Amino acid sequence: MKRARRWLREIVVGSSVAVVAWASVVVPLPLVEYIPGPANELAPLIAIEGVDVGELDGRTLMLTVRLRQQPPAQALMAAISDQRELYRVEQVYPPDLERDEYLRLQRDRFGRQFEVAAAVGARAAGYETEMVTEVVVVDVVTDSPADGVLQPGDVIESVDGTAVIAAEELQRDVRSRRVGDVIELTIQRGEDTQTHRVQLERAPEQDMPRLGVAIQTAVDELRLPFDIRLAEETRIGGPSAGMMFGLTVYDLLADEDLVGGRVIAGTGSLDADGTVGPVGGVAEKVRAAAREGADVVLVPDLQIEDARGAGVDIDIIGVETFDDVLAALRE
Repeated sequence: MKRARRWLREIVVGSSVAVVAWASVVVPLPLVEYIPGPANELAPLIAIEGVDVGELDGRTLMLTVRLRQQPPAQALMAAISDQRELYRVEQVYPPDLERDEYLRLQRDRFGRQFEVAAAVGARAAGYETEMVTEVVVVDVVTDSPADGVLQPGDVIESVDGTAVIAAEELQRDVRSRRVGDVIELTIQRGEDTQTHRVQLERAPEQDMPRLGVAIQTAVDELRLPFDIRLAEETRIGGPSAGMMFGLTVYDLLADEDLVGGRVIAGTGSLDADGTVGPVGGVAEKVRAAAREGADVVLVPDLQIEDARGAGVDIDIIGVETFDDVLAALRE
């Protein structure tokens, strides 16, 4: 009987250890890590009709990351690595938004960014473009003045009765005010027009007011002298391929060969005025570019140090505008 109890106790202890070990490598913690994703060639994704289109001499790549919720063992390895970084789940996924809805909004954001990039690239190539733009909310910061007032997908039509048509306009307006000022926002949410009064607060660690939203200039109406669309449905989300889509459209339409036989990779959003904006997971994307054998990586100038921190031997160029992209590749 004693031997049987001892045998049973050993089984229980051994099973418990096995369960703990299994959990340490399988059960995820509320911590997310950016993992280098695939580098997708852009030219095959773009369909242009109604105008002569050249062929790229080389390749342009958009860089992606995967978001992985890590179990304890991987989280520990990431925490002690100087090339890996962990984020709380709520820093990555809005806590008041279902995961599927968040991913849908990110895919919508990708589609809007493609339209902006197509217009910017075509305009730089010498084509006449007409673009009616609007300011769309893509994220709301928790516990900010906009929290509970604005939602992802809202279109901000005016501030204090003055129409806004670009994200930069609204950002400049907010920065020009004082902490504690109250602004009146008119928004379009679905079929409804709403008006809200919001008091600006001080931005964390910055001496300036903030509203607490991430916004994007989106195309409400686009007129080009040809048809352009994504050649196939993509499951990628977010705006980070904007700059590279703009570059690819330009090279397909322009007389010059800008890629010049190289593999050009990059990441960065693109606004209607050609401004290149910051994105997430820059270091991980640079590692993906190195893995694909890229000759050059283009990144937002604000994130050049993050890109260099990837620790790979590759030519990294920081850019602020689409004109900077063209100038850098010409050099």
